[in-house]
Amino acid sequence: MSDHYNQPASQQEMDLSDIFSLIGRFIKNCIYFIFRIVDFIIRKWWIILLLIVAGIALGYFTKGASSYEANLLLKTNFKSQSYVYTAINQFNNNLAEGDTDFVTSLGKDPSTFGVASVEVAPVVEVLDLIAYIGENDRALGEMTREFKLEDDRELFATDRFLSTYKYHKLTVGLKSEQGKEDIASLMSFINDQPFARELKEKGLVTHTEFIKSQEQSIEQINSLINAYSKENGLLNSTKEEGFYFNNRSDNISDLFDVKTLLQRNLEELKNDDVSYTNVAVIVSDIQASRDTSILDNMIVIYPLLFVILFLFVSGTIKLYSSYKAETLNN
Repeated sequence: MSDHYNQPASQQEMDLSDIFSLIGRFIKNCIYFIFRIVDFIIRKWWIILLLIVAGIALGYFTKGASSYEANLLLKTNFKSQSYVYTAINQFNNNLAEGDTDFVTSLGKDPSTFGVASVEVAPVVEVLDLIAYIGENDRALGEMTREFKLEDDRELFATDRFLSTYKYHKLTVGLKSEQGKEDIASLMSFINDQPFARELKEKGLVTHTEFIKSQEQSIEQINSLINAYSKENGLLNSTKEEGFYFNNRSDNISDLFDVKTLLQRNLEELKNDDVSYTNVAVIVSDIQASRDTSILDNMIVIYPLLFVILFLFVSGTIKLYSSYKAETLNN
């Protein structure tokens, strides 16, 4: 460092001038290189035009058929999650194998059937899972290690928790936008099987009976509350005798808590009546969106690729010729 400072001022100025000279030559070379490319393109414009036309034509004819996708919200009823998943997987496997007899059995023409693939995944409701699992983090960790999963979120999507989910994301691949009409065939395949019909029949009976039992429990609680209002000492005397309702003390505040909980559950059950028409029900609008891919841009990619390759090959040949001429002259 001391040598540098000991150099004469003229020497330091010469070093800076060399640096600026190198920078200037580099900029000039870049400008000259760009100019040569532009000049070459102008001279070979007809070749580049032919390449662009050929690329557009190739991209047009190699472009695959447009595909569409429908993302739907599926609701399962009567604890039918495992059956519904099995039916959907079987439906998708038959489509993947190109089983035309299967499509014909659905009452559809295999050549015009619009569904190409089907996938289903649970919509994980974390709060419900926490209530279902409890606070046993140790058991949750053991199950994560058992399934060799990286985190708890993957565990929630396994079959062990499948029966706890009511809602599921149904992804349907379609061959055309009109193919969404054939989604009805998928739902018929799920809901019209003998097992599904039996499951629905028994499930509706159980659902109706459970609603009645909830209503009866609320009526019983109302009777106890009315009796308590009329005779303030009634519940106090029954408390001494050890009277319990649904394994709860007959304390009046507990009765109100139980009644509130039963009313909330009853409201949810009655709301479910709207969708209890089948084992599996689509509860969202059926809309199809175009599935884009890189193949859709081939009409642009091919011309650009052809032109770049032409410039690269031409530049390589020119560079080779230049070096060859220089070698011969030497």
